[in-house]
Amino acid sequence: ASNFQKYVVGELEFANHRFGVMYGRTDQDGNVFCDAIYEPPQEGNDDAYALLPDPNAHTVELVASCLGLRRVGIVFTARSRKCILSSQDMVQACQLQEQLERQHGFDFARSCVAAVITRNETTGSIVFEAYQVSDLAMDMHRRHVFKPPSNSNRAYSRTTESVLVERKDTTKVDNDFFINTVPIKTHASPFFANREASFPVENRPTQTQNALEVKHVLKCHEDLPFPLQLRDFHLLVFLGGILDPVTDIPSLCDAVVEGKEPKAGHKELIECFAAQAD
Repeated sequence: ASNFQKYVVGELEFANHRFGVMYGRTDQDGNVFCDAIYEPPQEGNDDAYALLPDPNAHTVELVASCLGLRRVGIVFTARSRKCILSSQDMVQACQLQEQLERQHGFDFARSCVAAVITRNETTGSIVFEAYQVSDLAMDMHRRHVFKPPSNSNRAYSRTTESVLVERKDTTKVDNDFFINTVPIKTHASPFFANREASFPVENRPTQTQNALEVKHVLKCHEDLPFPLQLRDFHLLVFLGGILDPVTDIPSLCDAVVEGKEPKAGHKELIECFAAQAD
């Protein structure tokens, strides 16, 4: 999460809203551990973000799965506004939780979190908070009670039928009514922490993924065994677009997780690709 936060605070300076999908794990108590953030194709301005079709979605899911990671939530930035989660954020959070329910079951899905990064306009301090949508919100989402938002940055959701809020019938409900606060603790990923260099993040307008960047990451970690040199989620996703998804990616990710040498030919293939930058 620190890479995402550094980008939106330092480079973007909150000029554009930004969205990311968190990949990680949960424990038996339902605690969520975020190990990586994938930023899908998107457009952002000072009011909202808009997601675009993602031709790389399957590769991202494949790499994450082979690393033992799952989608565990979403993260987005917001300039100072009157709401915590906008109507657009509510839709994204509910849709993700519904997808995770189908894939991994109810208990795992209800741990899904929505994190927001914003700046306190009074103090200038950066605020990082996490929330979960309530069971009531998910029930209404499944029954299609929420109307599609006409304005993505609204602090409320419109409903297709009257609902009871504080003993009054209404079709306009404040989004704060549907969320629960989640405590945040510092967490260092067992796979991707303490890196000397990071591979550029996909879909950032100012960053380019190419052979030169692959070579740079390998060079900066040349004192480590080769599988540990590859312990970068964004690098592995990039390599997933080059290597065979059936025969190469599962075994390569297994080598990265276990810290063992990859199958014959994988190291040579990656180093040969990196050498194209010479």
